Amino acid sequence: MSRDGCICDLHALIGPRPSNLIGVAALITDPHGHLLLARRVNADRWGLIAGLSELGESPDATLRREVHEESRLTVTDARLIDLLGPAQLSEAPNGDQFYAYTAAYRVTGWHGTPQPDGHELADLRFFPRADLPHLPLTGLGHAALAWTA
Repeated sequence: MSRDGCICDLHALIGPRPSNLIGVAALITDPHGHLLLARRVNADRWGLIAGLSELGESPDATLRREVHEESRLTVTDARLIDLLGPAQLSEAPNGDQFYAYTAAYRVTGWHGTPQPDGHELADLRFFPRADLPHLPLTGLGHAALAWTA
């Protein structure tokens, strides 16, 4: 489910009131310690694979689903490393308002070959940690700098 679809479905039920949304972010490294970064369709910044939980879905299940949907990788082991709270109230393109919480996971086991889905992600690449400060990064991309320090 896309982020906008999830928000629209929820706000169709609750009206214009702000909501709390939980999502996940995946810190995935290869055997050399290079970090997998994603570039979304129609975007020029790099960040982590991330997405929102569906109704009743646990963050762990969301992590596994989002990583597989967006990259075709199968997560076999992961651990929670941080829970990011909202810095401010966010707004979707249609005007729906929400507070976003993100459960960040370090993925310690996975298999497959990363392939962007072409719908949400245009590109996936492993980058050495030293290259990250020189890339145009999303907010989660910047957070990855601290998590990999």
